[in-house]
Amino acid sequence: MNITPDQFLRNVIITVFYHEATPSETLPELTDLPLAAIRRPVFRGSSNSDYGKKLRWQTETKLQPYLRQSYYSRNQLLNEGVEIFENRSADYTDILHEYFIPRDGLEEFTTALHEIIPRHNQDLLNVTIRQVEEDQDTFLRYADQPLFAFVMLFHQPRTEAGDRQMESLSMELIEAALQTGGRYYLPYRLHATPQQFHRAYPQANQFFALKRTYDPGELFQNQFYLKYGRSSEMDQ
Repeated sequence: MNITPDQFLRNVIITVFYHEATPSETLPELTDLPLAAIRRPVFRGSSNSDYGKKLRWQTETKLQPYLRQSYYSRNQLLNEGVEIFENRSADYTDILHEYFIPRDGLEEFTTALHEIIPRHNQDLLNVTIRQVEEDQDTFLRYADQPLFAFVMLFHQPRTEAGDRQMESLSMELIEAALQTGGRYYLPYRLHATPQQFHRAYPQANQFFALKRTYDPGELFQNQFYLKYGRSSEMDQ
């Protein structure tokens, strides 16, 4: 999605892959992806810079289509090192958010993002939307139906104030996702309130009850359990 200030979230680049038979029995050798030498400075140059965000959008929409390959093996698509994107600043860190939105809530959630993120004045580096199918296996599943996943990358100061500001944004974005009947991704920061967590994952009480059945002495604990599991126990 376009993250430039003047066209914020109003344009998207759509990438579609189709299955094709391998031209030969031997998988093609892995190669460096096109633009590898300039992708890092273009991507990292967009942090804290409106000009950098515009330059990156122009690169992605005007230049990249002429340099992309026609065919990719699945191994090739996965052969992209994090060094292209990783943050190396001692003063800033990058924070991932991910929200899972029912397909009929796509417009509602996008409209909410358009209002919420600029108001919090956070530096958004990227938004990717991907299609997610229903998960019928996982206990604390986020995909109880076909969904759209919004994956966002924010750039924030490594300060207590920066963390408080990010927590405030996170709680508001989680609330926006919940309003559409969606959910948020559990493995990231513990910014959701216990009430938001239980609204997003109504099977949580059963999950924690099973945990205490198999671990009655509560040997296994972490910050996630202390914030959400203990509150579940007290509510019963």
